[in-house]
Amino acid sequence: MSALFEQFRLHDLTLPNRIVMGPMTRAKATPEGVPTPMMATHYAQRASAGLIISEGTWPERRGQGYFDIPGIETQEQQDAWAQVTEAVHTAGGRIFLQMEHTGRVGHEVNNGGTTLCAPSDVPADFQIFTRDQGAVQMTTALHVLSTDEVWDVIDAYGKAAQRAKAAGFDGIELHGASGYLPHQFLSDTSNLRDDEFGGSPARRTTFMIEVLKRMIDAWGDSRRIGVKISPGILYNGNVEHEVEETYSVLIDQLNELDLAYVAFQTPESLRSFSGAETDDIPDGEIWHRFPYEFIRERYHGTVIASGDLTKEYAQKALEAGKADLFVFGRAYMSNPDLVERMQNDWPLTPVDMRRGYGGGEEGYNDYPTWQQQSAEPQGAPVG
Repeated sequence: MSALFEQFRLHDLTLPNRIVMGPMTRAKATPEGVPTPMMATHYAQRASAGLIISEGTWPERRGQGYFDIPGIETQEQQDAWAQVTEAVHTAGGRIFLQMEHTGRVGHEVNNGGTTLCAPSDVPADFQIFTRDQGAVQMTTALHVLSTDEVWDVIDAYGKAAQRAKAAGFDGIELHGASGYLPHQFLSDTSNLRDDEFGGSPARRTTFMIEVLKRMIDAWGDSRRIGVKISPGILYNGNVEHEVEETYSVLIDQLNELDLAYVAFQTPESLRSFSGAETDDIPDGEIWHRFPYEFIRERYHGTVIASGDLTKEYAQKALEAGKADLFVFGRAYMSNPDLVERMQNDWPLTPVDMRRGYGGGEEGYNDYPTWQQQSAEPQGAPVG
């Protein structure tokens, strides 16, 4: 039996396996960011994951970059999320909320006309999808946060953390990756500030560290707070020239916080390391590539890896000691019983990305388990 399917002790939480359902934006909330009942069904269907990390959820409205994604700023949102966590717990699962403030990434048509904010006046030269206009250029008119306003945003994270705990989540993951607001503060190209939040690599880490401290204070337990980072990733127009200098300083501070975990996103998919197909890379070499070694050598706690993983590559990474838990994303979209399928080598149902975002239950909650699929008459449609 693969060690992937053995129990793992995440501090005071016992996970039944090392498989993590990763956060995936699906645009199923209301335009006002209120989670919907079908979201409770969706997460409960996938409760056999060792840990579920929710889709990115904004702590304040100007942090909503995408249309119909949920928030955790209001009582109505908190109450709706409580229905989700109750459904997951009833099904035997564990769920962390991923808190996501997109900063300069987004467009006003996606968040009710709220002006986006950023560390500096450096727009993201990228496109974003909107419900009515399709792909549009990201907003170029940004509100640059003053020093006092940065602290206000940090406070917003803390208040949102209180609501997440009250909603019944088992913990929170701060989204500090993918070119979103904490990542924008880390980057030497999107953060041109000269106050306490910018300048040197150490000062550029201040925003993320202070947010984590505020979330820890709000929750009352550092080991229920995790963070996701993506050193050097090129995403949403984010560029970093001082990767090792910045993340070495950051990880030293993360060690001091005694967090639940550090999750990382690879700079590229596994299939593009060194320009080679994954199958062409000799066994043992792929797990020595950045950031697997970089983070494992520096961070003293639990490490979660993500980036186009398969069961086989996750198992190799685990055996090589490169990470402890492993995130699967798209495979979970179409396989609610992903753990069972991987554990028993049952085939995976391919996802139909044409039905991946927005809309209702179709393409969201109608993918069958292997047992349901096997019971269907031969030739019956799947999904």
